[in-house]
Amino acid sequence: MQPDAPLEGSVEIPDRRRSRRWSVDVSVYVYGHGLDKEPFHEEARTLHVNANGALLLLSAPVKEGQTLLLTHKLTEKEQDCRVVFLGTRRTSSVEAGVAFPLTNPEFWNLAAEPENEPTA
Repeated sequence: MQPDAPLEGSVEIPDRRRSRRWSVDVSVYVYGHGLDKEPFHEEARTLHVNANGALLLLSAPVKEGQTLLLTHKLTEKEQDCRVVFLGTRRTSSVEAGVAFPLTNPEFWNLAAEPENEPTA
């Protein structure tokens, strides 16, 4: 058996992302309502972005399903999103995956996806 060959009877798990992901540090303002229903806003950073959302590093407590508003600090574009994932807790922050209701790659102000580039 080849080292890279899947085991007999195993199932390959497809990548569930709908679009290419970039590891990019983008500054965004995040607006929402805290778990106590009080409004909050904070400046946050992205760890990864894609056309359908991002992985943010947040200090405000949020929960899955919560709606947030992002404002891109550089372009001032706004985008609604929903918390779909809560990940690793760090000292005073948490990784939060957010999803846009509709695909919006323009929000991140990045060049077109390089998926069709020839490989060397």
